[in-house]
Amino acid sequence: MVKHQFKVKTQWQDGRNAHGDLTGDVLNEQISIPSGLGGNGIGTNPDELLVSAASSCYIISLATVLERSGFKDIHIEQSSVGNAMLEKGKFKMHSIIHYPQITVNDTQKQKLIKKIDKLLKIADSNCMISNSIKGNVIVEIEPKIV
Repeated sequence: MVKHQFKVKTQWQDGRNAHGDLTGDVLNEQISIPSGLGGNGIGTNPDELLVSAASSCYIISLATVLERSGFKDIHIEQSSVGNAMLEKGKFKMHSIIHYPQITVNDTQKQKLIKKIDKLLKIADSNCMISNSIKGNVIVEIEPKIV
């Protein structure tokens, strides 16, 4: 079994309305409770980081699956939306929806349209974040091919 560690350090001082720091190999961000949830909104927050992790993992997985399926010169732009809700008195990420817009040349477009559903599922099943949150968060993909 292959194991890999991803390490981050966090620090926080004071109470709920303060902010902290998150540092990883590349990340160096301030963190706080989002202003929409009554926090001060400084820097990023765990909810945005979760959606960012899911989105970046999925787009990389999708690009890999498309490449391995013979699609060349692709361009993917993706927006992702995390929908959180209050459930039994606790906030929970209910769903994450990815909206990849895949641009391919005209000669590849019909081939991609025929294969897209299968390729989207393969990409999702190869995404470590999707695999990690399955059963707790609904992940949906709504593609557009241009």
